[in-house]
Amino acid sequence: MSDHYILTNAIVSDGYSFLRENAALEIKAKKILKIGNANEFLNSEAETIDLEGRLVLPGLLNPHHHLYSALATGLAPVGPTEKFSQLLENLWWRLDRSLDATSIYYSAISGLMQSARYGVTTVIDHHASMRAVPGSLNIIKKAFEAVGLKGLLCYEVSDRMGSSALKEQIDENIDFWSENTDSEHVHGLFGMHANFTLSERSMKMIREAKPESLPVHIHCGEDISDLNFCIEQGYAGPVDRLAKFGLLSADSLLAHCIHLSEKDFDLLKDLRPVVVSNPESNANNNVGVMQIGKIPRYVLGTDGMTGNITGTMRSHFLRRNANVPAPEDVLFRYPAEIIQRYFPGRGILRSGGYADLAITNYQPVTPISLKNLFYHLVFGVQGKEMYMTISEGKIIFSNNKIRSLDEKKMNAEIRKAVKKLYDNYAI
Repeated sequence: MSDHYILTNAIVSDGYSFLRENAALEIKAKKILKIGNANEFLNSEAETIDLEGRLVLPGLLNPHHHLYSALATGLAPVGPTEKFSQLLENLWWRLDRSLDATSIYYSAISGLMQSARYGVTTVIDHHASMRAVPGSLNIIKKAFEAVGLKGLLCYEVSDRMGSSALKEQIDENIDFWSENTDSEHVHGLFGMHANFTLSERSMKMIREAKPESLPVHIHCGEDISDLNFCIEQGYAGPVDRLAKFGLLSADSLLAHCIHLSEKDFDLLKDLRPVVVSNPESNANNNVGVMQIGKIPRYVLGTDGMTGNITGTMRSHFLRRNANVPAPEDVLFRYPAEIIQRYFPGRGILRSGGYADLAITNYQPVTPISLKNLFYHLVFGVQGKEMYMTISEGKIIFSNNKIRSLDEKKMNAEIRKAVKKLYDNYAI
C-alpha cells in the first residue's frame, strides 16, 4: 500500500479535547497531513479507505506489560497459589526461569501481535528471564521491530537468583538503555522487580550503578508483603524506600501502588511519578484495589494479563461500580504525555503528528459527543478487537490479520517455541 492515503467517513477523536463526525484523515510519509470534513477530500488522487462511520482513536499505550508471559495461557502452577508469594514462586518465577532466547523472542512477538489487534501502538515492557539475561532486551527489541510497535524495555532486577546474578541484571538494563538513547522506536528503563525481592545491599548497588537520568520501572506495593517488608527494614513503605535510596523521580514508573503508607501517598503527591494501576491483574491475584482518591493521576496497564487496554478500562470501570473520575485523562491524556516524553511527535492525534491510530470496529448508531465518548467505549467498543491499527502511517493490523509480518508462519514458529518452553517449565 502507498504511504499516502485517506481514511474517510469516520468519527475522529483524541479522546479528551475534540470529536469530529463525518471526518477524514490524510496520511502521508508516516504523519497526519490533515484532519477535516470528509467532503473536503472527495477529489483527492490518494487512495481512499472508507471506514463506514467507525470510531478512530489515538494509538493506545500499555504502560506496564510482561511480554514474557504471553505464552503462559493454560499453563498450570506447580503448587498452591493461595498466597501472592506462592503464585509468584509456583507459576511466574518458574516460567521466567524456563525462558531461553527463542522463547523470549516468540513470547514478545505473540504479545505484541495481540497488542496490535487491540489498537496498542506503544508498550512499556517489564522483562524477566533469569537463566537468559545478557542480550535479552535486544531480543525483545527485534520483536518490536518485526511487528512495528514502539516500546520502552527493561529487565526486572531482583535477588531471587542470588547476589552473584545481580550485576548481570543491572548491566543488562544500563547497557540496553545506553545503546538505544538515539533510537526512534525503542528506549530503555531500569527495571526492578519489587522492594521485597531486593536487599539493602542490592538497593545500594542499584543506586551506585544506575545513571541519574535513567528512570526506574518497578512493582510497588502490589501485595501487603511489599509494604510489610519495607516497614521491617525501617521505612514507611515501598515508595519511601525508593525515595530514601534516591531511586524515585517524576519519570519513575510505579506499578500497582495498592498497599502504601500515608507517607508513601504524600511522596506520590509531591514527586508525581507515573502510577500504573493494573485492575485485571489485581483481581486475578486477589491483592486489592488501588485507592484512586489518594492517587488522582494514574494510567492503566495490563501486567501481562492481556494486550487489551480498552478492555482493561472496561474492567476498571465496572469493578469500581461505574465510578472512575476523569476517565478520558486516564485512557488518553496522561498516556499521550508519557508517549511524547520518550517519542516526540507521537501519542497525540493531530495534524502534523505521527499517524498512530486505533480504529475501532464500532459504528455508533446513537448520538456521540466528547461528553459521552467514554460510555461509547465501555458499552459500544466493549474491549473488542480493532478494525485497523496504524503505527506511524503503516497499517499493521486490519481485517483480522497482522499485516507487518506473515502471521500464519509466525504462529507456527510460536507453537514450536511453546513446546520447548513447556518442557523446560516441567523440569
